[in-house]
Amino acid sequence: MGWFSPRRDPTDPHQLRIAIHELGHAAVWSDAGLQIREVVHTGDSGHCAVVWDPDNLTGYAVGCWGGFEAEDRWLRAHRAGRASRGNASHDIGNFRHVNRGLDTRLSEGRARSLARAAVARHWRRIETLAPQLIRAGRLNGIRA
Repeated sequence: MGWFSPRRDPTDPHQLRIAIHELGHAAVWSDAGLQIREVVHTGDSGHCAVVWDPDNLTGYAVGCWGGFEAEDRWLRAHRAGRASRGNASHDIGNFRHVNRGLDTRLSEGRARSLARAAVARHWRRIETLAPQLIRAGRLNGIRA
């Protein structure tokens, strides 16, 4: 965490939302067979580092929606609205870029549906790991 980042608080809804988002990516990418290097939470942002696999571009593309779908599920469960595409603009851009290179392109709806199903399969683990990620700041070697 930087000097001006918020104190790590696993009960803070904003920090939980970020952790859920990043763990959603990890769950979907891992579910697709990709290796997760680390999931990082800085207090006010985060990222999920995945090992690039040129033979699994479809899995990567679907995982780009994992964060959005996990965040949306968490927000709806807490009656806090819906996920914003603006918060996932980088992820959506990655999806579009990789999707253009696929022999059989995925529609956004299909990719989101696949991501949503993977998030549902791993939801309990995502919710369990979120407070741990906030406290630790980094989780390595997460697997589906």
